[in-house]
Amino acid sequence: MIIATAGHVDHGKTTLIHALTGQDTDRLAEEKRRGLTIDLGFAWSRTEPGQWLGFVDVPGHEKFVRNMVAGVAAVDAVMLVIAADDGPMPQTREHLAILDLLGVENGLVALTRADRVDASRLAEVTDEVRELLADTGLATAPVFPVSGLTGEGLPPLKAWLAEQALVDHQKASSLAAGTRFVVDRSFSVPGRGCVVTGTLVAGTLSREDALMISPAGHPIRVRELEAHGETVESVVAGQRCAINLVGNVSADNIQRGDWLVTHWLHRPTDRLDVGLALLPETRLHRGTFQVHLGAAVRSARVVVLGEGQGDRPMLAQLMLEQPVQACVGDRLILRDPALNRTIGGGQVVDPFGPGRGRSTANRVQLLRTLMGRQAPATTRSENEGPMTRLQAWLVASPQGLHLDPFAAAENLPDERLDSVLARLEPVIIRTATGPVGFAREHWAALQTRVLGRLDQWHENHPDQIGPTEPELTRLPGIRLQQEPRHGLLDQLLTAGEVARNGFRFHRPGHQPKLAETDQRLLDQVMTELEGTGLKPPIVGELAEALGLEREALLAFLQRMHGLGFLVAVAPNRFYRPEAVTELADIAVELAESSATGAFDARAYRDRSGIGRRLTVSVLEYLDRAGVTAFINDERRLQPAYSQRQAVTLSSNEENGYTAQS
Repeated sequence: MIIATAGHVDHGKTTLIHALTGQDTDRLAEEKRRGLTIDLGFAWSRTEPGQWLGFVDVPGHEKFVRNMVAGVAAVDAVMLVIAADDGPMPQTREHLAILDLLGVENGLVALTRADRVDASRLAEVTDEVRELLADTGLATAPVFPVSGLTGEGLPPLKAWLAEQALVDHQKASSLAAGTRFVVDRSFSVPGRGCVVTGTLVAGTLSREDALMISPAGHPIRVRELEAHGETVESVVAGQRCAINLVGNVSADNIQRGDWLVTHWLHRPTDRLDVGLALLPETRLHRGTFQVHLGAAVRSARVVVLGEGQGDRPMLAQLMLEQPVQACVGDRLILRDPALNRTIGGGQVVDPFGPGRGRSTANRVQLLRTLMGRQAPATTRSENEGPMTRLQAWLVASPQGLHLDPFAAAENLPDERLDSVLARLEPVIIRTATGPVGFAREHWAALQTRVLGRLDQWHENHPDQIGPTEPELTRLPGIRLQQEPRHGLLDQLLTAGEVARNGFRFHRPGHQPKLAETDQRLLDQVMTELEGTGLKPPIVGELAEALGLEREALLAFLQRMHGLGFLVAVAPNRFYRPEAVTELADIAVELAESSATGAFDARAYRDRSGIGRRLTVSVLEYLDRAGVTAFINDERRLQPAYSQRQAVTLSSNEENGYTAQS
């Protein structure tokens, strides 16, 4: 269990921790010289039942509030220290406001220097404290009159801490999460290298774990762990520890506010959509504020997305000057550096706020919905919150939701994400950049829209076989990325709602209608192309065989290409659509049979048997068609390309040349 102090300067926080642990948390020479806590200090002790208590001593001076916020960012409880002779002071109130904005609800009040006052003063200051705490999360916190010098009142305070530590220890949580360790100190140890200290906020941490320093992005490995002065093999969420790091890292390039995270959680962001509550008599302005998130401090501008009303916080986007690592539910503090004053705080609603469309009505409504579903973990099952938020995201995302960023925002490992998806049953499309989820009603609406657009296309272009995939999905209401649209069309092909002719789509019953003269000539061209396989004659040879002028035939072939009856792979090579499908199949076969996933022109030439010059033209066409990509003198399948979805013809028999007069 980790307990942080809070309170006004010179009210005895450091002295009290020394009385409880026997350790001096002031480690800097200047702190010892001035008798003033400047930076965070750490100490620990063990309760009689055997539970560890970790203490974070924070500075009380107003000049060091940023250090104070870093110290209370990841604690289980707080010890608000108020001198009995002075009573609540300015920093008492600011520290209390910060604790309340951070959602701290477990703690105690230590009335120090109780040996200097009489019983009436103790009663008076206790009443003041109760009034001060009345509207905060610490309203029911016990009050202990103590003296750090004489030991007066320490036994009941220690007993309360031991009881809380036992309760905290018995909170068995099955919550699986990725590792998130917030760094509050880094230094070098001769012979060992870089060491960091901090708190494990989520997940577990063990020796030899591979992690990422976020937001910088340096990979590291855990060489050794130390907790409470002892070497350990692992720690769990809620524990403080020191970590000896291995990797291309030193104490100079990792600092307070950085995070050590599981690799899939490393998604730096500089736009946070948050629910924000302002303190009384404070206001926002167009200048720069300081955002305290975890142990980090970032300068930021604040853009209001939706005003608050009553108990409902305002919605805002924080535009950070430097990126941070953040997850849904992370608490933050907002301060005005010009006034050196805390003005508010809030909670992350979406760590990956958009740059465009951030204040549209739909976006604001989504954020309101998400914020309303951030119930405390103690009031719901471990997956209920993420599940209800995912449902809201899916409903608000007719174009599909990328699930990897969602999982990172929610800190959902694969097994928990799979559990959430199993309950919601969205349509999942696997893409090169990760799975994309669709609410089933949106997916069905997209399919209906595609069929409607395809019917309209046939009505408007009765002489054409049908649109290509890009032409079809560029139509209004069908704006999809390449891989989801592959999946959408593939399902329609499988269901028999759509047929394919090469790279063009049409309704199964559609028969394009040509003028009689065009139909007659097209029939002759198709007859000549039959039996030529993957190496059709050039235009001049075809014209000679048909007894036509080359230029007149070329113009006709180009027109048939535009209508979808032929495919111009090169300016003088026209293929039947099914032959083009075979050309693409060869590329897929070569890529999938290659150990590296790549092939060169020679391999394609040998496999297809079409000769070197035509091979170059065919491969360039496949590049343009979105099948392959030319990288470092080799071809690879384009990431969004799938043989089953993007090339293979439908299983019905409407393949190839289907035009009839």
